[in-house]
Amino acid sequence: MNENFYRYAIYTVFSAAALFSAFLVTSDNVSPFTTQATLYRNVATIAPEVSGVITDVMVSNGELVEKGQPLFAIDASSYQLKVAQAKAELHQARDSDSAKWQQLAAAKQTQSQREFEYHNAKQKLARNQKLRNKGLATEQDLDDAITNTQVASSAVEAANAEVKRIEVELSTQDRTAAIELAEAKLASAELDLDHTQVVAQTEGVVTNLQLQSGSYITQGTSSLLLVDEAHAWISADFNEKGIDKLTNGREVLVSFDALPGKVFTGEVSSQERAIYDTNNANGKLSSVTNDTRWIREQQKVRTRITVNELDPSMISGSRASVIVESGNPIMHVIGSAWIHLVSTFRYIY
Repeated sequence: MNENFYRYAIYTVFSAAALFSAFLVTSDNVSPFTTQATLYRNVATIAPEVSGVITDVMVSNGELVEKGQPLFAIDASSYQLKVAQAKAELHQARDSDSAKWQQLAAAKQTQSQREFEYHNAKQKLARNQKLRNKGLATEQDLDDAITNTQVASSAVEAANAEVKRIEVELSTQDRTAAIELAEAKLASAELDLDHTQVVAQTEGVVTNLQLQSGSYITQGTSSLLLVDEAHAWISADFNEKGIDKLTNGREVLVSFDALPGKVFTGEVSSQERAIYDTNNANGKLSSVTNDTRWIREQQKVRTRITVNELDPSMISGSRASVIVESGNPIMHVIGSAWIHLVSTFRYIY
């Protein structure tokens, strides 16, 4: 009786081992399986757009924040002064612009006066020429009239040049370049002042919070992380032999290490189409690796998987095991049994 029991036990163990070996051999080609899978969630990195001393931290670690909710504040004193300075410069530019328009009006009046004087000088010249021809005027009178006409003409040209100079400074627009520059500087200063209040640009959960009031933080420094609980995916690495089974929409079964005994369904959503090769970086000579082993390590294919009805308690970085449905009824039963066995085994390890 004992001999039969041991014989059947040995046969059972060997049969199970043989079936398991056969499953592993055929799995990559029919129903790919991997334990190299990790859950990821979108993580937004929050960095201030201005530098300064942190005056207030308005959130706590693990808190769910809404889009637009204040996260922390930076000392705004220096930025308020910059806004005040920019406003003063804009006021000065507008005053200068107003003075320029007054100068233009005065220059145009001078221009009209010089043109009138030039016209009068030409008339006097014409009269003196007639009188000289009749012998009623001296040569000196004619020379004086010519000189006065030339001086008046030069004065008209100078007045015209002054008007054009002021018009160029003012341009034909409603605002001069100086005003536009001052307005842009004011807008930039006001924007920097607004950025002293750092707000959430998306909904998420605060994680790894290390901010403290009184600390100095520089512009662009990563300061806070928000985890998007609404979007998650699994990044799984399969052997490349099963690449034809890793098509978009293919159903999968997933077991998480953190949730033993539970199996989730999902589907392949995409596949990475390139693998980084450290031995053949762009712009460098290829580096050939000589491998003395007869059987080399298989290449992995990175696949993104979407899980249906994901447990919200799962954190980004959770490890998982994934098997791809083959469409074959027999392999479906075997694969489902295997992933459930793996899930149950997680109670122990």
